[in-house]
Amino acid sequence: MTLRGGISTALAAVLVVVIVVAAGAAVFLVFYPSSVTTTGQSTSSVVSSAANLVAAIQPTPQTACGGQTFSSSSLTINWGNLAPSTEGIQYVCLENTGTTPVTLAVTSTLSPSIGRVASPQAGSILNGRGIIQVELDLWISSSVQPGPISAFTITVGAKS
Repeated sequence: MTLRGGISTALAAVLVVVIVVAAGAAVFLVFYPSSVTTTGQSTSSVVSSAANLVAAIQPTPQTACGGQTFSSSSLTINWGNLAPSTEGIQYVCLENTGTTPVTLAVTSTLSPSIGRVASPQAGSILNGRGIIQVELDLWISSSVQPGPISAFTITVGAKS
């Protein structure tokens, strides 16, 4: 049977199916754009240790730390969603409540197959009664499969 304008009923049915499938795919991509490519939410504890060090979360990079509530216990950082081959950056403020200068060290329990953690401030000297902003850089390996990664610990402390 031919419809008005010369299109067959079968061809019209095929066109309707193609349009419905394309619309469904578009709706999926709008509501789930990054569900396949992210490594998921990961949480890390930042632990200040040794040499009278206390820390505070620094929500944005600033030239000076000030106004934060410092804590000697663990702080939790939510790195958010990071895709393979990407970097996340977070900031903490560190205070040396003692009088002896310390050389800063940053270590992590993150598996090298997942990524690495570093800081430009590693090796810096923090004088007694001094405060420093510490940038923590988390690099996710290109070989990491999409999905959540296990929690890990970052220790910001005195170099031994």
